[in-house]
Amino acid sequence: MSAIKKKSETCEEQLRRMVRNIADGITNPKEGETSSTWMEGTYDIRYYINGDKSYLGAEILCAGGGPTIWVNTYTKEVEGYWGCDKVREPFIDNLDLDYYCEEMYGY
Repeated sequence: MSAIKKKSETCEEQLRRMVRNIADGITNPKEGETSSTWMEGTYDIRYYINGDKSYLGAEILCAGGGPTIWVNTYTKEVEGYWGCDKVREPFIDNLDLDYYCEEMYGY
């Protein structure tokens, strides 16, 4: 019997899978999951603001160091970067992350 060797994922395929999983988790949250509990696993928030300092949206850093993955509430996309690879995946904000970030901005 010969061992069947599974083809390993490329960096781009890994990045695409990771980005898709995050987008799916926001669109279809686990039962009982809230924006607050989801945010516990994140690293940073960057805000998009208008000239009058009113809130427009935010970028939430979900992964860094290898792949870098941001959830962008302004564009409603998860954006992943790894080396020269770039992946974007749309999501539906069923966790109300945008509202959570607006409350955190607190202008």
